[in-house]
Amino acid sequence: MATPYVTEALPAPRRSLLPAGLLHWLTWLFVVALVLGPFLPLLYASLRDRPLYEAGGVFTTEPYRELFRDRGFWEAWGNTLQFAAYTTVLAVALGAFLAILCTRTDLPGGGAFSRLVLLPLLLPSLGMVLGWIAVWGEGGYVRSFLDQRLHVGAPAIDTIPGMALVEATRLMPIAFLTCQAALVRADSSLEDAARSAGAAPLRVVRSVTIPMLRPALLNAATLIFTLSIAVLGIPLLLGVPNNIQFVSSYLYTVWTNASSPDPGAVSAGAMMLLVVATLLLLLRNRLLGAEARFVSVGGKAGRHALLSVRGWRWPLFGVIGFYLFFTTLLPVLGLALMSSVVVLTPLIAPWELLTWDHWKMLDDGVFARSIKNSVIIAIVGAVLATAAVALATLVAHRSPFRLRRSLPFLLLYPRAMPGIIIGIGFFWAYLLTGALGDWFRNSIWGIMVAFCIRNLPLAYIVMYPTMARIGEELDRAARAAGAGWWTTSRRIVLPLLRPAMFAAFILLFVELLNDYDPAVFLVKPGTEVMGATMLSQFVQGAVGPVAALAMVQVAVTVVVLAIGSKLFKLNVTGGDDA
Repeated sequence: MATPYVTEALPAPRRSLLPAGLLHWLTWLFVVALVLGPFLPLLYASLRDRPLYEAGGVFTTEPYRELFRDRGFWEAWGNTLQFAAYTTVLAVALGAFLAILCTRTDLPGGGAFSRLVLLPLLLPSLGMVLGWIAVWGEGGYVRSFLDQRLHVGAPAIDTIPGMALVEATRLMPIAFLTCQAALVRADSSLEDAARSAGAAPLRVVRSVTIPMLRPALLNAATLIFTLSIAVLGIPLLLGVPNNIQFVSSYLYTVWTNASSPDPGAVSAGAMMLLVVATLLLLLRNRLLGAEARFVSVGGKAGRHALLSVRGWRWPLFGVIGFYLFFTTLLPVLGLALMSSVVVLTPLIAPWELLTWDHWKMLDDGVFARSIKNSVIIAIVGAVLATAAVALATLVAHRSPFRLRRSLPFLLLYPRAMPGIIIGIGFFWAYLLTGALGDWFRNSIWGIMVAFCIRNLPLAYIVMYPTMARIGEELDRAARAAGAGWWTTSRRIVLPLLRPAMFAAFILLFVELLNDYDPAVFLVKPGTEVMGATMLSQFVQGAVGPVAALAMVQVAVTVVVLAIGSKLFKLNVTGGDDA
């Protein structure tokens, strides 16, 4: 007689405290409120005849009319568009050139260069600008050496083309990453066919490779142009001293330096900037839809046959090394020198002017508070933002929620928004929300929220590629065993997503530590952060201590990224390497 099989009943899944559908709705509403919420008070403030902190008032379009009558505002727009155009052309051309060399040719050290060219995007942007000033600015060491010793005209970085050159070196990695991703996915069979027909390497690149990159080039150009119109540090440090106003610096100076600030006009200008950035983001999304028409993909991954650059291999190696030295290493060295000398001048040997007084000033006062507040914001904000983005990514890509398709756009939207707009929006939002808003406005947590919202896209672009590689059959198997959505996500998906979450935490920590744009409208005595302190103190002439504070940012950034790369296989292009 056969022994009957004895089956053990599976334990009943534990009921979630919140139904899955309610959790989906709460997550979606939370993201919408934080991302889009601050823009509603901004619109409201731009249509009032007096600031929101004054009682009374009526709706009016006078702030817009007043802004449009200001000739300085239109000059600022002209300068901004000219700067953004120069920056975009330089960054995209350089990024595509380096991506082709490092990905499609037999260039020596291509893999190492692919990592090194990302440094300007990861290092503190404000600190790098200060480094450029120390080296290439008026009276800078390299500029003076070229002018006085070699009689070679050095580029003036305090002009619009010069400022565009500085910003292009920082944003070039965006074009590089975009083009590199397209080249990795593309099959090289078309290039092989062209070479078989006798085409030279340069003609293959011009006739085949670059047309395949057309969508990536348009994508990168649109994003870089959007980011360029929002930059604040370069216009304030290089443009304002030479009476060159951009829209961002115009709004900042009208709000902070005018004898009678006009919040209505500033809000109206911020709304115009917001509309332009939104339209550019929508245009970028439409351009992304055309990519499949131009990229040749074969199988699971493209086959890559490297082009031979023949005798140009080592000269090109030297050119790229020269570029990295002058645009990345030299500004960092200049920043370190600026922090260690009594005065920055090429007329006296720097070793005769060495001092530690600038570093001693970091031990107390506003500098010490700025370091402490920035570290607290970076740690707490990175933890909270990582958790929030992980949940939102789950809802967006692993749930049946009917509004899930809007979440990716919402999560990416803040990065295309000027930080100055986010800061103004949160200023008005806190002002309108009573006691809770007052508490946020008077503490570092209000700045932390603004920083986190601005940097949500970084966590999303790291987590999404990893989540896309987690097979959905695991979810279906868990549901077949009786598990609910949250149980499946908590026990299966999130553990597999953990390496990407660690990588997102590292990147968020670095970005929150170095961010500053949104804080310039939110900071007050006691809530200072490093970036905002550097801006205000530099304007007041405290160059040496500001450089020392920037070196603290650079050092912490390098150490944290090195630890993240070693422990969590940090990959800027998304998730872990596994």
